[in-house]
Amino acid sequence: MNTSYNRAHDQAQLLARRHERDLHWAKERRRQHEREAAEARVLLATNPLRLAGTTLWTAGALLVAAAGAWGLAIAAAPSFWALIVDAIGVAFALVVLLGAAVSLNRVRRRRAAARSLLHAREARLSHTQFHIHESVHSFIGARVEVVNTREQVSA
Repeated sequence: MNTSYNRAHDQAQLLARRHERDLHWAKERRRQHEREAAEARVLLATNPLRLAGTTLWTAGALLVAAAGAWGLAIAAAPSFWALIVDAIGVAFALVVLLGAAVSLNRVRRRRAAARSLLHAREARLSHTQFHIHESVHSFIGARVEVVNTREQVSA
């Protein structure tokens, strides 16, 4: 039995492992593209009002609470505090409305990103399919090289 080091065989095995990792990466990337496309389809199928529902309910509840607090403060505070109470109420209402606008804009941007992702779906999938195809052929070639560089054991 020959116990000498076979550098060509080791290099072929390293190359085969690298190509195998590349193949696994390409397949996982393809699965990730599919998951992202499915999530985008679900997002676009959901009613936009339902997506914005939490924001609208939260903003409405905060505005109702602010109006109630403003009414109590106006009734309980001395008259010279009325201007300050009004300013605080208006500032709070503006902050709530600004937060709601930001949240609604975020929902709109998510839907726009989902639309663009689905629009580019075919190009993304064909690109990952190209990587899978190339990786498969590289992996097969590397495995053949591993077999070809293996030393034959004489009996």
